[in-house]
Formats: sequence, C-alpha cells, structure tokens
Amino acid sequence: MPDLAIVHYTAPPREMGGVEIVIESHVKFLSELGYNVRVIFGSGGGLDYHNVTEHKIPLLWPNHPRIQAVQEELLREGKSDDFDSVRDDITEDLSKALRGVDACIVHNIPSMPFNFAATAAVNNVADKLRRTIFWVHDSALLRDEWSQKKQLFPFTLLNHKSKNICYVTPTAVRAKELAELDEPYKIENSIVVPNGVSIEEFIKIDETTKLLMRKLGLSFENYIIVTPVRVTPRKNIELALFVVDELQHLIGRSRQIKFLITGPPDHQASKLGKAYLEYLSELIVRRGLTENVIFCHELINQKREYQNGSIQKWSVADVYNIADLVLIPSKEEGFGLPVIEAGAARKPIFCSRIPPFQELIRDDIEGFMFDLAEDPKSIAFRIYRRYLEDRVDNNFDNVIKRFTWESIIKKKIIPLL
Repeated sequence: MPDLAIVHYTAPPREMGGVEIVIESHVKFLSELGYNVRVIFGSGGGLDYHNVTEHKIPLLWPNHPRIQAVQEELLREGKSDDFDSVRDDITEDLSKALRGVDACIVHNIPSMPFNFAATAAVNNVADKLRRTIFWVHDSALLRDEWSQKKQLFPFTLLNHKSKNICYVTPTAVRAKELAELDEPYKIENSIVVPNGVSIEEFIKIDETTKLLMRKLGLSFENYIIVTPVRVTPRKNIELALFVVDELQHLIGRSRQIKFLITGPPDHQASKLGKAYLEYLSELIVRRGLTENVIFCHELINQKREYQNGSIQKWSVADVYNIADLVLIPSKEEGFGLPVIEAGAARKPIFCSRIPPFQELIRDDIEGFMFDLAEDPKSIAFRIYRRYLEDRVDNNFDNVIKRFTWESIIKKKIIPLL
C-alpha cells in the first residue's frame, strides 16, 4: 500500500480541536485499510494505530518561542531577520520526514496565518512531491481582519499553487469562496470532501455515560442543551447564553436547563480564547445563570480516556447522548461537524443560518435555523414550542448514508491519493 503523510501544526490526541478530530479519523481508517501513515506535527501526538508513525517537528507549532518571535515581527513590520533561517530549518526537517511518501495531506498551514515560516516551508516541499493535498478548513484570506494586508508579504505565501497541488474543502460554500478570491489567491476546482462521524460512538449510553451525568450534577429531569464548540468569539456563545436565559423563563421552575459547553479556550489563539472565556463568565454571573451553565472541557476529550481501569475523561459522544438539544450559534464555521454529530446521536439541532449549516441542512440533515440578528426571545420561543417535535430519526438515516468516515474515506479521499 502507498505511504501517506498528514501534516498539521498540532496532532491528536494530546492536542484536540476540530482539525485534529478530522486528522485522527483519517489516520484511523486509512491505517485500517493498510496505508502506511506518517503524522507530522509541531505539538501533540500520541496516536496508537497499526501502520502509523509520528514525526515531531517543533517549529511547526505556532506557540514555539522562535515562531512567535518571527510571527510578531512579520505581522508588525512585514519582515523578520530570522524568517529565512526558520523556513529553511522547517524545510529540511519536512523533507526528511516526507522522504519516500506517495501523497501528502497538509491541513490549514497553506491557508492560515499562524506560522508563516511553516507555510513557506510547506510550499517549497509541496513543489517537489508527487501529490500534495492542501486541505482548507479555514482561510485567513476570507477574513475581514486581514483584508488590508492580504496583498502584502507574508500573506502572499498563502494559497500557493503548483501542478502537484490539489485543494480540498469540507463544504461547497468554502470551495466557492476560494474560487471568488482575486488573483493570485483564486483557487478553482477545489474538491469537496465533508467531515464525518463514527456512528458507533454515538449510539450508546452506559454506566460510564451515567457517571458523567453524576460528575456534572445532571439528572434526566434537567433539560440539557449542548453547545459542542471551542470557547472562541466566532462560536458566538453569548447568543446561546441569552437564549438559555429566555428559555428558562419560558419553562419556569418545572424543569431546570443545564447548558453544557464542551470545548476549551482556543488552543491556537490562546490569549483571545482566555479573554473570551472571562467575558462569558462575567455574562453568566450578570444573567444569573451560574446554576445553568457548565464548562466541561476538563472532563471531555474526543474519545474516552482510562487510567488503571478508571474513567479519566469522557467522549464528545457521551455528551451528545445525554443532550436533549444541540444549540450551535456560530457566526462562522469551516464545516459544521456538530450538525452531523447531532444527527448521528439522534438529537434535535438549532443552529445559526450561516452557509456551511445551510449546506448541510440542504443535504438532508434536519434542523431548525435562526438568523444571527434574531431576538434571543424569539429563538427561545421556537425551541420551547418545537423541542418535543420528533424530526431526529431522519437525521440518523441520512448520516449513515452520507457522513460516516468509512464511506467518506473510501468514496472521497482514497480517489484523491
């Protein structure tokens, strides 16, 4: 079987975010199919699958002190005396780690502004490989905050093109956005490969899941709302808090709402994430939601973790299993994996009307959508009125057909390799 490499700033399971969840699924299923998979990263790792090797290149990590110093100079002055040296060091290490591979998948490094030296190195190496896939979950070139700088170095390193490079996006919306960029950044004919789920993770509730409920102080008498996102401003968690507040008033004392936020502050924008968490904490106190809101990221991982036979961390699937409703108020998403996760777990979904969610719901994932400018009272009333309606069985059937990792790997990814 071919040798395949997967490259990202960070790697699961020690570093976990949306991209790392996708990477682990790719590694798991491709290795089971017989591929030899090299996972190349700056921080994290610890994958334990057959046919998988790990290669740590510390300078790929955005929080490496040398990278942070270069980044600050580049973003402030457009140049750094250490840039060429760092780029060359990463290029050398990458070239060694990629020697002999048949195909290489690079996640987000070609399109994001977290480590420009790594972007330059990836561009250099990609030109020499037989097949390189640039997997664009997100892009700095699509964000207003960088619009004034995108014609300047180092942003000119983004969206590098070569005859060896194929671009992949998780949604048709993202592919269309890349195709509408001005030259030299325009990427036409991106291939859409959706994210997926492992169904078996979402169809069980057992004593371990019940233990999680006890750990979080939950009971089946609570009305449990889950927002399965990282704590970062674009996830718009404050809107969910306003909705929870209004909904609790509608439901009254007969049933207490418990609002679970599963993700930690953003690990690649740590200062911003922590500041946002402090803002949300103040908002919770002001709204009198202290008994309603639970930040549970310290107990939650993508998969269950055990130590000496005892559960240490629960899985995201465990959280879905105890949810009555999934609420996703994001302002922006690269794909919107929680929508199909909720479908796999047979849970009703209320989500913001943004393009990735609209695309998924058009693809037969049933859900209720609201505009970002809609009054929280109105959203809360719709949840109050509709949460007993049963539209979720349709979701499960459609996820099985279209969004299982087994299907996506075989039908979408292997043909690219």
